[in-house]
Amino acid sequence: MIEDFFRLLGAGEIEKAIEELAEPLDWFTPGSTDLIPWMGRRTTHEEVRDFFRQATGNMTTEKFEIHRILVDGEFAVALGHFQYRIDATGRSFASDFALELRVVDGLITRYHMHEDSYAIALAFTG
Repeated sequence: MIEDFFRLLGAGEIEKAIEELAEPLDWFTPGSTDLIPWMGRRTTHEEVRDFFRQATGNMTTEKFEIHRILVDGEFAVALGHFQYRIDATGRSFASDFALELRVVDGLITRYHMHEDSYAIALAFTG
């Protein structure tokens, strides 16, 4: 389930990946929404679509790796590393991350990203 979600994202199949999400959803990426529009809370599929539109419209993926997925019942943590380039500034940023997930009835109901949002802000502001 979780592996399918990441496989679909990696293949650029955003709509199919969104089908793996419950609605409503507890989606959270920390950071200033005034500075970085795709940060913050989302609860609907349309809001998640907007997350991906904003993120992919403003930055280019240089690396995204899942190193390990740890599962405990309906809860999971995906550990990995990413690197992106902000298109407007040309600056790259990288961070290790822990992604907290919950799966209920075959759908992802919780998606909380824990990353270095300060590094993102620095790259975004130029």
